[in-house]
Amino acid sequence: MGELPKTDAELQAIVDDAVKKAKDSFQSEYNEKFYKARKDYEDKINDLKKQQELGKEEYAKQKIAEQQKADQLELEDLRKFKKTAILGERLAKEGLPSYFKNDSRLISATDETIDSVLKTVKSEYEATLPKGNQYSSVVQTNTGGVPPASDKDGLNAMSKALEKALRK
Repeated sequence: MGELPKTDAELQAIVDDAVKKAKDSFQSEYNEKFYKARKDYEDKINDLKKQQELGKEEYAKQKIAEQQKADQLELEDLRKFKKTAILGERLAKEGLPSYFKNDSRLISATDETIDSVLKTVKSEYEATLPKGNQYSSVVQTNTGGVPPASDKDGLNAMSKALEKALRK
């Protein structure tokens, strides 16, 4: 730091200089922000004027083009939905699980190739299924311990108990 001021005038000059620098800095920042805001609003106004200057025919052409684009997207969505619905029906008819309607081979298949692709998917699916009997044919037997009591034994024991009770 330099020399300290010796008089009030020098001190006042230093203070005035610092205040002027701060004021100029604040003023330039303030002016820049307002310039940007004013520029944005002027751009919006110019865009609105350009839209207004477009003739009614231009505006109508824009609207028609937008509507055609929206219609095209809707048509594509409906075609996809129809294809998945038809695939679901075909898969059910072939006895395949419904999750195959998300298979990319089936989705990308054309009407001419759908049958061959469906046969391929079905053969691959059937190859993954287990072969042979799905249930055990082994009869469970009691190999150890007490043989299970049959219903006749239980009935005989109950009739004997009733006879004793009635005789008393």
